[in-house]
Amino acid sequence: MFDGRSAALAALVIAAAAAPARAQVDRPIPPAVLDARLVFAGLGEDQVTATALAVEPDALPSRGLGLIAGVHVYPIRRARFALGIGGELLRVRASAVPSADQPPSAPLVPELHRRLEGLAGQLSINFGHRDGWSYLTAGMGPLTFQTYAGQIAPDDRPRKSTINLGGGARWFLNRHVALNLDARFYLTRPEDPSGATPGRERRRLMLLSVGLSFK
Repeated sequence: MFDGRSAALAALVIAAAAAPARAQVDRPIPPAVLDARLVFAGLGEDQVTATALAVEPDALPSRGLGLIAGVHVYPIRRARFALGIGGELLRVRASAVPSADQPPSAPLVPELHRRLEGLAGQLSINFGHRDGWSYLTAGMGPLTFQTYAGQIAPDDRPRKSTINLGGGARWFLNRHVALNLDARFYLTRPEDPSGATPGRERRRLMLLSVGLSFK
């Protein structure tokens, strides 16, 4: 789970996304952008998953690192507003090794891994101009949220349609490249056990990402 400083940063990003960018001029947002961002994911604890793996919930890796790649087009553009549609690909990995300070009598905790993979269509409303704009976005698509022990991931990868909500901003550093900040919540649904993959609870995951956009 993210700490208070991360939550505050997410709130600031979303708040900035909700307000129109300053110093707007009558230069519409470009027709399309490509995104590539590094993402930090708060995966949290899960009692259902931990019980199935015979570990304590706090033994699960709670923070992950990954990448988001996306493409967005803006079919409706006005001087200071645009409606966008697009898609994003998400991949996150997290791992945790047994604690070195466990007493000898404690049961051996295996190395644990978690992965988050998904593809989502996105709809966004954007405020600003071609040199910088903020946005609010909502999306949905198949998502895999899997936890397993050992080095070999199970072949079965259960997927469920998952909603994501959030916002962010892009500030262009030059004519073609922008800094992109994004805060997003993924509303995952509970999952029944499937093969070697344990079940999990309903979760709300917070993802913070930073990277570049290209127009």
